[in-house]
Amino acid sequence: MKRQRKQLLNFQNVGAYKAYKLDVTDESAVKEFFKSIKKLDYLVNCAGISIEAPFENLSMQDIKKVIDVNLYGKMICSKYALPLLKKAKSPSIVNIASRFGHKPFIEGMMGYSCSEAGIIMMTKVLALEYAKYRIRVNAVSPSLTLTPLTKSVCTKEEIETIANKNPSKRLGNPIDVANAVLFLCSDKADYITGENLNVNGGILLI
Repeated sequence: MKRQRKQLLNFQNVGAYKAYKLDVTDESAVKEFFKSIKKLDYLVNCAGISIEAPFENLSMQDIKKVIDVNLYGKMICSKYALPLLKKAKSPSIVNIASRFGHKPFIEGMMGYSCSEAGIIMMTKVLALEYAKYRIRVNAVSPSLTLTPLTKSVCTKEEIETIANKNPSKRLGNPIDVANAVLFLCSDKADYITGENLNVNGGILLI
């Protein structure tokens, strides 16, 4: 099982691929990018940022910036991916949201929490509207995940403290989220749409 999990994210085993750098808030650039693609089976919207401070100290521009990337960026990408997805055999959109879309947990997350809650509702709206085209739309809401960014902004002691507050007594790993996304894109999730899958070790239970 461990070997299979490691192979899941080994892109060397999946054939040729290309990487593009794109500002998801730039509608014109996103539109042109998707026009350059001939075929698309799945769209995984995962771009996100966070600017954290007490609400009174946050500029409205900072709040807008977070919402523009986290929520509006996903709307833009979905909009211009839809013509391609309509042609796919078993198309799927997966939006990466967050536990903060359900519960604020800590102070200073106005822009982030509101954008994440919006992603979950956007997922439901798209699922309802595009079910007639057989396009499934779901979301995945992780808890704090051990990414390079997490390790760069949190000390080892802080990570251990946060992990111990989780009923599962650990933080998520990127593979936990990747496996959830893979499932929702697969035919095994053919009858699932408009749902939000919480991948958080039970943190919402407390």
